[in-house]
Amino acid sequence: MVNLLRQAVEAASDDDGWAHLANVGHIITKQRSDFDSRTYGYTKLSDLFAATTLFEMDRRTPGGGKTTVIYARDKRHTGNGPKQAMSEE
Repeated sequence: MVNLLRQAVEAASDDDGWAHLANVGHIITKQRSDFDSRTYGYTKLSDLFAATTLFEMDRRTPGGGKTTVIYARDKRHTGNGPKQAMSEE
């Protein structure tokens, strides 16, 4: 599951590594149509991401009465250079 989440974030991310969580969710369901965060005990994908502690989460309010948008970034992303390798346990 961790690899699936990381790959989806990578595929949806901008130059700084941030990915709109809705886009991440679309990528995940394209790759695994049976994926459901509730299988892992979380009602929302954002809760699953936060529980892994592998991703930075950023809630952005665009203003104008629009709903909050959630972005995720792999914590291995430095923001300025290549991603740092992290051991998988």
